[in-house]
Amino acid sequence: MADISQVKEHMEVIGADGVHIGTVDHVDGDRIRLTKRDSGSHANHHHYLSAGLIASIEDDKVRLSANGDAAILLEEEKGGQAISDSGFNWKTVGIGAAAAAGVAAAGVAGAAILRSRKKSSGATGAKPSGAKTGSAKPRAPKSGAPKRK
Repeated sequence: MADISQVKEHMEVIGADGVHIGTVDHVDGDRIRLTKRDSGSHANHHHYLSAGLIASIEDDKVRLSANGDAAILLEEEKGGQAISDSGFNWKTVGIGAAAAAGVAAAGVAGAAILRSRKKSSGATGAKPSGAKTGSAKPRAPKSGAPKRK
């Protein structure tokens, strides 16, 4: 973890994979406050990142230890609570289903938020590394495998 006192206003915050996460508004205690324009669908207020996510400070960039798609899911509200874009409540779902859905949705949600940030900042370019194109094709059953009815 890097020294948060080295973080300065207007530094770019990037994920471990180099993806833009936001811009530092200022340091607020042990958290980085991002500018409002980097708050995605919550553009009317600031989001925060814990100093514990800082891997290094390089030139005028704060590099996080998490990749971009995961880092944006770790952003917090002013009071420290997690960000929620919906009224969905995990407490109403069984633990197993919540874990399975969370793993599957993390990549999708992270990618969607990054796309909305790229559009709002006017950035263009290639898809983030690891992004898949096309649609998945169903596989034929292996020989000898029982057929489904």
